[in-house]
Amino acid sequence: NLQLYQHDITYAQLNLLDSHDTPRFLTCANGDKNALKLAWLFMFCYPGAPCVYYGDEIGIDGNHDPDCRKSFPWEAGKWDQDLRSYVKEIVRLRKQNPALRRGDFTRLWSADGTYAFARSLDGERLVVALNASESPQQVEVTQEAQKTPNLAFGEASDISLADGRLRFKIPARSGVVLK
Repeated sequence: NLQLYQHDITYAQLNLLDSHDTPRFLTCANGDKNALKLAWLFMFCYPGAPCVYYGDEIGIDGNHDPDCRKSFPWEAGKWDQDLRSYVKEIVRLRKQNPALRRGDFTRLWSADGTYAFARSLDGERLVVALNASESPQQVEVTQEAQKTPNLAFGEASDISLADGRLRFKIPARSGVVLK
């Protein structure tokens, strides 16, 4: 809850999905890599400092201690390159968009397994939408800007802007960022 702490504390807070004290996210999600990607996208776009526990970026799983503290496999052939590429893309997205690091947070939409929010800073607004459902979902949010935003990350279709409403469709089990 963003109202629990002062603004500066919330924006400096360490956000993580797992650690040396917990089972790894991938294990908790029964190996569902799309769930991990959605969680990462949320974490990297939400206020606070995102933290990826070593090995999560290459697909290490692990149950309770000591399994969550597995050694890092240094042979790159054992790495999940898709997960590694994904986390590198969202790191790049966050670095290139100051609004994702310091911008205001606004909840925009929640329906049918889909959640959307905006991050805004100095006139720049990014709309982040996450679809955890098993089917494509239509999202509709308020948009004060006069131009249709561009795709900054992920996939979306049928993007339109009319009467102050931004509408787009997001594929199942995926996330998108519009700028």
